[in-house]
Amino acid sequence: MTNPSRANARAGDARGQAPPPLNLDAVREAWVLHRGALGDSVLTWPVLRHLVKSGVVTTLAADRAKAELAAACVGVHAADAESPDMLAIWRPEGAVRGLPGVDLVLDYEHAASPLRDARLRRMFPRASVVPMPQPRGGRSLRAFVDAHPLARVDARANADGPVVLHVGAGSEAKRWPMERWCDLHERLCDDGKGVVVIAGEVERERFSRTDTGFFQRMGGRWIDTLPALRDLIAGARALVGNDSGPTHLAAQLGVPTTAIFGATDAREWAPVGGHVRVVGRMGDRPSVDEVQRAVLGSLRLDPV
Repeated sequence: MTNPSRANARAGDARGQAPPPLNLDAVREAWVLHRGALGDSVLTWPVLRHLVKSGVVTTLAADRAKAELAAACVGVHAADAESPDMLAIWRPEGAVRGLPGVDLVLDYEHAASPLRDARLRRMFPRASVVPMPQPRGGRSLRAFVDAHPLARVDARANADGPVVLHVGAGSEAKRWPMERWCDLHERLCDDGKGVVVIAGEVERERFSRTDTGFFQRMGGRWIDTLPALRDLIAGARALVGNDSGPTHLAAQLGVPTTAIFGATDAREWAPVGGHVRVVGRMGDRPSVDEVQRAVLGSLRLDPV
């Protein structure tokens, strides 16, 4: 049996491809199927938001925590991709529960297994099944949002919230150096800004002793659950982060966001949201001065 956790990585690998235009005429109920990391999951939210705001009853089938996060933030229904009903589409034997009332399926996991695709159509016998490209940010997602205004998230300001510095990333190559985070933290504190420094369970395992020392020096907090991460970011005055899931989450929550790039191409992966600033580019990490200017601009909601 093909491993469903690998489906998203193998499917829809066209780089820079925008989600297709969505014609929702006569669509009353839709399912969206996606498995992947937090950042990839959040990059589907503009599509989900367009469906929900168009009056389509929408279910996201994903890892439970990410489906529940989207339910809380976008208004979809959550379906656990590890449930027996959903896992049945990956198995050659046994019955598949039919959902004949669904009109549209947006499938981010297509082409991982011909068997799975055939059984998926048995689950949704009346639905139009649309293969979706791998979620991307940057210009491709902005093009989708420009074509579908309901997908847009507005900027919001939490004047009393802290500036959140998320210093982690899925890979070490994406992480801005910790000594620069410390410098930025000191500057923002000197400017009288309330600052909270966070990292996740991945960083807890991967940080070197030196990185952990810098983290502790800044009073860093470990955030281990998506609800805790959501609540902290949603209440933030602004967020600064690497090319990472929490940075995409902040942008899609409408929080003023400064995204630090250096190892990946911001044209393809930049967060898309109500007020996003990108500093750095592939092969050229930004200086502390550049990041500080971007953060202060985001706090004033200066035009980007």
